[in-house]
Amino acid sequence: MEVASIFDIDGTLVTTNFDAQATRRALLAELSSRGADITGLGMGTPTQGILDAARARMGMEDYEDYRKKVFSILDGFELEGMAGSTPFPGAHDVLVELKAAGVRLGVVTNSGRRSAREALGRSGLTGIFEFTLTREDTRAMKPSPEGLIEAVSIVSLTPEDVYYVGDSPLDVVAAKAAGVKMVSVTTGNYSAERLRSEGADYVIASLSQLVPVLGVQQK
Repeated sequence: MEVASIFDIDGTLVTTNFDAQATRRALLAELSSRGADITGLGMGTPTQGILDAARARMGMEDYEDYRKKVFSILDGFELEGMAGSTPFPGAHDVLVELKAAGVRLGVVTNSGRRSAREALGRSGLTGIFEFTLTREDTRAMKPSPEGLIEAVSIVSLTPEDVYYVGDSPLDVVAAKAAGVKMVSVTTGNYSAERLRSEGADYVIASLSQLVPVLGVQQK
């Protein structure tokens, strides 16, 4: 049976020093500077939540201009966070093993193209994946399932045969909404208990535990 494994990048394949709090402060400050109401938005609001609020509170032309600025701000923080980033131990070997076993491999990330390319290149993972979908490739980032729904379409498999591997609750929400199986890895900022409580189908401590989860055998 053919299966696909789709991966997040930051906190899943590579370490990162991305400052989420500083990023959100910058996004909210930019939104406020444009005269938009930021009531109800804060450090716990995901980037897509900030964008959704902006869209509801601004005219479409103003929103599109703000969205472009948000992506530019994110690029800056992401590229800064890539300094010193490294692949998690065994990531490359696991991906090579899965690919040799015939598993379809892809990436769905909230990162932009520039930082995704930088992260995969620095980690020696360029060329392993069949496709990479970044925030520029969708209208909505995770927790929206849009990227994963597109990934399922690309691999032409049923959602039940697609696994998403990520490290955050946002990944779980997106996977559940897309109908794919969620494999949460505790290499990010969240505990196994939190990820299970969010509804992850599997929780693993490292990518080295992924192969048996997928139930694949070397060809």
